[in-house]
Amino acid sequence: MTQDRISVGSFYNPHIARETLEIGHLIDHLSMADPPRADDPYFERVRGSFTLLLHDFIGQLSEPVDEQAVSRARDLIARYRSPWAAEHLQRVHTTDGRHAVDYVFPPIYTEDLLADYIANARALREALGLPLAIEPIPTWLSLDIAHLSEAEFLHRFYEASGCDFLLDVAHEVISARSAGRDAREFIADLPLHRVTEIHVAGTSLDPVLQDDWIGVEPPGPEILDLMMFAAERAPRLAAVTYDAFSRALSAATQERAVRAMRERLGIWK
Repeated sequence: MTQDRISVGSFYNPHIARETLEIGHLIDHLSMADPPRADDPYFERVRGSFTLLLHDFIGQLSEPVDEQAVSRARDLIARYRSPWAAEHLQRVHTTDGRHAVDYVFPPIYTEDLLADYIANARALREALGLPLAIEPIPTWLSLDIAHLSEAEFLHRFYEASGCDFLLDVAHEVISARSAGRDAREFIADLPLHRVTEIHVAGTSLDPVLQDDWIGVEPPGPEILDLMMFAAERAPRLAAVTYDAFSRALSAATQERAVRAMRERLGIWK
């Protein structure tokens, strides 16, 4: 792992754009979860100062992605000059479109859904014309149905789709806990050879779930240790991103998080 090989970054949060520009010496790239507003006074400076990565809702990969979503993603890729695009391995709404959830859900890891996700992800990657990194969603609920393990599903999904693996460490910590497994062993079973980007985030108690969930916190020692564990086993790793996209994020928290990541990775500019 060398300094010029791994890009360290954060998500673009417009409400702290000025402060982000001020600590540009710590940040190589910014992930774009939403398109910039037309009245954003900082975006053009941001675009000229950082590598921008498209990390957007392009579509629900259990179903074919429509041409309007693909066209929108292509326009954003061109505007950002993004070297790759990222999307979630997700469910957002019911198949009939009548109901939506307020956070993306993971797929049910079954053989029939695996085939659908592979076909739709491959088609999206080819339509965009650049590498596509797919991020699994944490499995918090257990369903009493026959299904593949997350590791088997992901190994087969990435191999057959040709997509890259965006590993979110906090997501996998939650999935491991739901499966009753050690987080390090759980991550070791995943297809780390396909990882090109790692997300890290802090966790905090969710008052509704009454359990840990991804929060607007700097990553703690466990997350940073697992980041390194995965990074050392990911020969294609290109970027590590602090995963916090929220109006609740302060500039001070973002800076502490990025500094902690750089220190743990041993990467300084």
